[in-house]
Amino acid sequence: MALVHKLRSVGIEGKLLNMIKGMYDAPKIAVRVGNFISSPIEYLYGVRQGYPASPILFDFYINDIFKNVRGVRVPGLTPRLPELLFADDVVLLAESSAELQDALNSITEWSGAWEMAVNASKCGIMTISGELTTDMTLQGQKVNSTDQYIYLDYIMNSKCGVSVTVKNKKNKIRKAEYAAYSFLRRSDLLTELKIKFINSVLIPIGCYGDETFGMSEARCKLIQSEIDKAIRMVANVGKSKNFALMIQTVRLSSR
Repeated sequence: MALVHKLRSVGIEGKLLNMIKGMYDAPKIAVRVGNFISSPIEYLYGVRQGYPASPILFDFYINDIFKNVRGVRVPGLTPRLPELLFADDVVLLAESSAELQDALNSITEWSGAWEMAVNASKCGIMTISGELTTDMTLQGQKVNSTDQYIYLDYIMNSKCGVSVTVKNKKNKIRKAEYAAYSFLRRSDLLTELKIKFINSVLIPIGCYGDETFGMSEARCKLIQSEIDKAIRMVANVGKSKNFALMIQTVRLSSR
């Protein structure tokens, strides 16, 4: 089994390895529709769905996928950076069209050796500067170009701008506010509960990824305005109310 080979390569042996081998000894799957359950069938590929150990086992399996990818130079770092990887969300980094195709060829070779398929239709190539000199292919499939893509819910674009991301954050906060409107307006609920909602739901939405757009009051103005609306709603005051006094009233620390 390929998974067992990968685990042994990183030093996993003994009882732990035997336990994992037992988990994948002739695994079967059945489909349930209503009260009907199909006959079980054996499956030989993939990790067990919904099993707590599956994410880390998958990570072990693909951990060496970028072994032969050259990557890019990053100021201040000695090793080159070949990729960004979170679970099965992957970003390949290359400094030229030729190096990018070499990286894709490396992924194709690895995928063939370890029986993994990549859906090229869900992939995209974004150039930061310059243009692609030729079509890029992955496992024999053309990979299309794009001006922007979403990585871990963060909008990246070829101009390295953050305005689209900031607007997206604002809209998400507004959507969450609308969903909780009746809760925030109820006078029979403790203010502390509403403050906790702002701190634990709205502010994390606005702050996610703020390492790239924070440190600027102007850039964060749209996001802050939506947070302020929620605070005013909790305090039950209009725009004319002194904001510093209102913050003190609801005992909400500004972040």
